[in-house]
Amino acid sequence: MKKLSMTMSLLLLAPAAVLAQGQGNVHASAQAKAHANVHSNVEVPATFSASGRAKLEATYARAREHHVPEEAIEHRVAEGQAKGASETQILASSSKVEANMEAAQEAMIKAGHHPSNDEVESGAYAMERGVTQAQISTMAAHAQSGRSLDVAFGVLTKLSDQGVPVSNAVAQVQSKLDAHASDAAITSLVTKAKGGVRVGGGL
Repeated sequence: MKKLSMTMSLLLLAPAAVLAQGQGNVHASAQAKAHANVHSNVEVPATFSASGRAKLEATYARAREHHVPEEAIEHRVAEGQAKGASETQILASSSKVEANMEAAQEAMIKAGHHPSNDEVESGAYAMERGVTQAQISTMAAHAQSGRSLDVAFGVLTKLSDQGVPVSNAVAQVQSKLDAHASDAAITSLVTKAKGGVRVGGGL
């Protein structure tokens, strides 16, 4: 009787075990598919070599790992292609903007400011013009709580593009932030540039 009872129990448990194993396989398959989709969404120029593709994909992977916007890398790649830059130049510029985004993000977080993607990207562009990580951190520490620094960093970039020394540009913008000036007041520091102002400027 006991043997019959044990046999019946095993028969009842078997389908459940098979179902659980099947669900585990489905979950693993879904994870693998999602991982593959992430890489398939990476924008890599068709003209890139296998080595170049791998390097660019690694740059995108670092951006995802450190939670900085991948769009900035996409923009840099597109900018390089539009300007006829070489694969080597595009890879170097893309890697640089990713590293600067990490640095800008780290500087703001260190100062107690949790940046948006726009702030991280504009901070990276400002760093490309010579603004240091320490200056980014200082500006974040002096800004009003909850205030976006996107405009402030953008103005730094524009002032630099107009030939204003970085130290002077930082001092001007910092003074406005200390005075709790509006974004419009900070933007007024910028004179109209002939022919427009660069935004990315890495190539």
